[in-house]
Amino acid sequence: MKVLANRYLYKFSEIMPESVQVDLFDPKKLPQNVTDYDAIFVNTTTPLNEDTLPDSGNITFVATGSSGTDHLDLDYLHSKGISTGDANGCNALTVAEYIITAILVSLESETFTTTDLKAGVIGVGSVGTEVSQLLSKFSIPGVLYDPPRAERDPEFNSAYFAELKECNILTFHTPLTAGGQYPTHHLLNESWLGETDFHMLINSARGGVIDEDVALRMLNKGYLKHLIVDTWENEPEFNPAVADAARFATPHIAGYSIQSKRRATEMIVRQFCEHTGVDFSASDNLAPYKPELKESYSSLKEILLELHPLGWFDQKLREIAKLDEENRGESFSLLRSEAPLRHEYSNIRVEPHHLSRFPELEKLGIKPV
Repeated sequence: MKVLANRYLYKFSEIMPESVQVDLFDPKKLPQNVTDYDAIFVNTTTPLNEDTLPDSGNITFVATGSSGTDHLDLDYLHSKGISTGDANGCNALTVAEYIITAILVSLESETFTTTDLKAGVIGVGSVGTEVSQLLSKFSIPGVLYDPPRAERDPEFNSAYFAELKECNILTFHTPLTAGGQYPTHHLLNESWLGETDFHMLINSARGGVIDEDVALRMLNKGYLKHLIVDTWENEPEFNPAVADAARFATPHIAGYSIQSKRRATEMIVRQFCEHTGVDFSASDNLAPYKPELKESYSSLKEILLELHPLGWFDQKLREIAKLDEENRGESFSLLRSEAPLRHEYSNIRVEPHHLSRFPELEKLGIKPV
């Protein structure tokens, strides 16, 4: 049995059982002999549909190492007799940590405090749930909006759409859909202009969930103070004007950590093994990580940006935004794929005096050495 995997899937060859032959491919292009394999493992940069995979050949299983599956034509794949898998929920905590870090850093030099905020969480699946739980640790109430979940989950009550416009933070955690009763494409659109003032708008869901031109006009007209964008329309291409205006602009890495990437690979390998009957054993937990920190920091923002690469990615993406259009997309993809991965906060250990100085770190899950 042999499988083909995107070379950027974390520790894939190490985690897949030794009895299975693993070949890796560059996500820029599927190899011509793709149908010789029993399974294909991809990420969001590789669409699989009738155009990219017109013949199924030996393939009986396809999986993506991401939470979202909008790059997979599931109906088409299933019509070819191909079972599918994904890593839904693998990065929920990592994304939530990105969201709260962006909020805390952005508030550092303002008169706003977390108790002045109300966050509209749009999409309350695995990620939205983690976001709302982490917000509550910082006394930020959440308005949870997810009508599709309310219809299938009798224990969940969705807020009304109008309640979102009473919030001063909006954070999006939906898939990208164009049809159905609740389409999410350009969920934030012209109708929001002038309706209310938002302190912060965050998109770490999918590019296209917000109309970036509208968000830019909201900024320019003073209806919005901070725009934080991690997922972009037309990725890997992105609008440099939006990146320039954003408080933070990052290359679709909100869910990237060593822990989330390992979880993702383990999830899709386990699904493959269940599909084929191959034995699978999960790997051991990672050892705690102790970063090299200064003895003291002047602000929470300063130490947070040491512990989380939000600011580093923002700087790198702004450098890429200055490139000509021909090179921006490729540089975006390389930055996203090849940058070092961070540790989730729960795996980080720091000296006790840092926790005493900044109790917010403990709320994030960081523990003493």
